[in-house]
Amino acid sequence: MPGILAFTILITIFAVGEYIALKTKATFSTVLVASVLLLFGFWMGLPKDIFVKSGILPVGGVLIGILITGMGNLLDFAELKRQWRTVGVSISTVIMATSIVFLVGQLILGRDLALAGAPIFAGSSTASLVMNTELVKQGKDSLALFVILMLVCQTFVGVPLASYLLKNAARKFKNNESERNLYMNSSEETSVDSERKILQLPADFDKPSFSMAKLGLVTVLSFYISKLTNGTLNYIVITLILGTIFTELGFLEKNILEKTKASGFIFFACIMLLFTNLTKAEPSEIVSLIFPLIATLGIGSLGACLAGYIFGKIFKVETYMAICMCLTCMFGFPTTMFMSNEVAFAIGETKDEVKVLENYLRPKMITAGFITGIFSIVIAGIVVNII
Repeated sequence: MPGILAFTILITIFAVGEYIALKTKATFSTVLVASVLLLFGFWMGLPKDIFVKSGILPVGGVLIGILITGMGNLLDFAELKRQWRTVGVSISTVIMATSIVFLVGQLILGRDLALAGAPIFAGSSTASLVMNTELVKQGKDSLALFVILMLVCQTFVGVPLASYLLKNAARKFKNNESERNLYMNSSEETSVDSERKILQLPADFDKPSFSMAKLGLVTVLSFYISKLTNGTLNYIVITLILGTIFTELGFLEKNILEKTKASGFIFFACIMLLFTNLTKAEPSEIVSLIFPLIATLGIGSLGACLAGYIFGKIFKVETYMAICMCLTCMFGFPTTMFMSNEVAFAIGETKDEVKVLENYLRPKMITAGFITGIFSIVIAGIVVNII
């Protein structure tokens, strides 16, 4: 197969996935649609060397670090300070839930499956990329396949459960007049900090090529710091941390990944790394992973409910809302935004009520989803060193 044909097939499959995700409001994610199309494609004769022929694998392998540096760049400390209860609940619950997945899961499924499943339950396609890349490198194709199945299936458990609980949280909030009044004039807009930062470059450097170069420099620094520690400090975790630090110092602008004008391609190139082991996936192997998949998602969901109940009490956050904050790890953005809007519209009886409910639900759900996604990368970075 010619390289240009291989590349075009892959980018078309990815584009179809994005279109369906948009039309279904992320109920069917890009990753889910693309993985199903590729899986059936391989079973029906799609060449199994399509990833090699397309030339996308080495590109994706290089760009993972830049993608994660860009994720660290998105942290907004001013907003996190305002949402400190949400941050506290999100981090605490996702740690407890993933610990339960591992501790209980290894008794039922064994150590390797429990270790592979825990960071994926914690959320984020990027965490899945980290885990999948390492597992493929180690020749653990069955575990790598399990990672993909976890990623594509947990939405179907997390979305209906979180939607049901979020409606209960919205009803309780709606009936609490004193709390409702606090959100009457709330706004999600944040003030822009106009003060020049220590490493901020002049406006002349605000070009896509410079944005990519700056992301590359921070990622290279992360790579060599990890190398100096012989991998004790994980490369992926360092890129996340330095992405945040260099944003605070002004070297990286907010949303710099979008400013490269290449964020869509970067995500495409990286996500293709997830699918390489689908070339070896037989129907019998997928069937053999159904029980571990159901068990992991069941244990994780129960763990999320327990963690939400406990830490909701500690941080004084309504119980249903606290559980939903943890469950955002199973679907993330933009589903967090869509769900908040839909619940507000379903529970609010007037335009004013809908607006107040949006002011209450949306910042919490979006922040929680972002925090659990970021933290899943940290968990994945730890797990790849011990699996």
